Amino acid sequence: MSATTTSSAAFGALRAVPEALDTLGAEALSEVARSATLAQNLAAATRLQAAHHLVEAMGRLDEATHDDKVRPRPAFARLDPADRARDHLAAAMSLTGWHAGRLVTAGVQIHTRLPLLRKAVDRGLFPEQLAIDTACRLADIPDEIIAAVESEVIGALCRDLDGGHRPSRTALDTAVDAARERHDPRAAEDAVAEAVERRTVRFRPGRDGMTSMWAHLPSGDAEKLRRRVDAAARAACDSGHPRTRDQLRADALCALGDPNTDDIGTALHDPEDLHRADNTGSAGTDTPPDATRPGASRPGASWGTDKPVRISVIDSIAQGLPNRVQFVNGAYASFDWLCEELLSGGEATVRFELIDPQPGVQDTPDAVLKYFITPALAERIRLRDGTCRHPGCTVDAHDCEIDHVIAFDHLRPELGGPTAEWNLICLCRKHHREKTFGHCAYRPGPLGELTIITETGHEHRTTPHGPLAQARDRILDHRWREHLDRLFADDGHLTNPPGAHRTHPA
Repeated sequence: MSATTTSSAAFGALRAVPEALDTLGAEALSEVARSATLAQNLAAATRLQAAHHLVEAMGRLDEATHDDKVRPRPAFARLDPADRARDHLAAAMSLTGWHAGRLVTAGVQIHTRLPLLRKAVDRGLFPEQLAIDTACRLADIPDEIIAAVESEVIGALCRDLDGGHRPSRTALDTAVDAARERHDPRAAEDAVAEAVERRTVRFRPGRDGMTSMWAHLPSGDAEKLRRRVDAAARAACDSGHPRTRDQLRADALCALGDPNTDDIGTALHDPEDLHRADNTGSAGTDTPPDATRPGASRPGASWGTDKPVRISVIDSIAQGLPNRVQFVNGAYASFDWLCEELLSGGEATVRFELIDPQPGVQDTPDAVLKYFITPALAERIRLRDGTCRHPGCTVDAHDCEIDHVIAFDHLRPELGGPTAEWNLICLCRKHHREKTFGHCAYRPGPLGELTIITETGHEHRTTPHGPLAQARDRILDHRWREHLDRLFADDGHLTNPPGAHRTHPA
């Protein structure tokens, strides 16, 4: 049976289900769930196929543009068809760039290198996420052994799914790595070496004063770190420490970077003792109290960073709202951390910058006709946008380039795109190249809005989400509420003009 016929049957079965599911028995409800799952899996097969064909279409379009006999493009202007397809799908399906990229990779792999996985996906046997995970993992397998590895891995996965068991991502990784090692031990060693090059640590500040940390480390180093953290937490727990095991492990990890605490993050000295020790030494001697601890810094010294702490304060007092403090870098997203830096007596320098939220305050008649973007204006654009402005892209604004939406005319600046706040946006390097050498049209808005019109005629409108844009939204909401308060009388009647006193009938 073809995938189209199976899909039609599945959707037909779903349409035949009565609206009141609570009237069905357990057997019928189970069949409804199975039909819905099959329809969802078949829809995923269609999405993966569309992603593959979209890459091919983008390749043909770029090839035609590159081979134009009248105005041929240089090699550096060529765009990766997979990247272009990813950007289209991110906007069309409201996906992040990461998820859209994996969808494209899976679609291409399934329809060019993985015939067994394609057959299983077309039959609706694989859930979409498992199909994507499998295809992306097999994408790293060399062509010489891909057939053998795919046969082994897909066979095992199909048996598990047929038995009602969905393998976890860890189980999938283990199966792929084991098959790769069996069929090409040397390739497995090369894969380990390549993986080490991708080691990283990332931090994501939260709104509740907490920060999530994600690390991708070599197993040996991660095991050393785990053992050290667990040993400190276990020792504290065995000694009757009141904190939970999870809290102790977190405190032990934080303590690795703070010389003023012990292995579980407890302060080594009472603040009063530190003050006395700074003035009199320790136990009547001339030796500083921390001299016996290797690598220890002066008590109270700053240990977080040696770079200036830059803090932007968005001025909203004139609009009837309190000022909003915005930490420029995510590492400073904690008032406790800031207070510690200010009170520690270290070398940290804190610089406050007052930001006027009024749009265009940095634009001057001379500046808009120059291509150069001043540091102050660049900082405003980054505070406004927050991230790269292409749909689905989450690259931080401070890692982006600032681009003119309407291109700057170097010959006659008065006719080209001005260097003004409304005409500047943050774009990561990839999406900057997409805008420069691609085929989409870009239209700016007065408050940083960006409309992208694709070659297919679709429009995608994005708005900035940085702290400056959020402050402006609050100001606009405040003004609107004030207007409504003046527009309606206490009894709910409309007043004209707004705010006029309405005489109540006797």
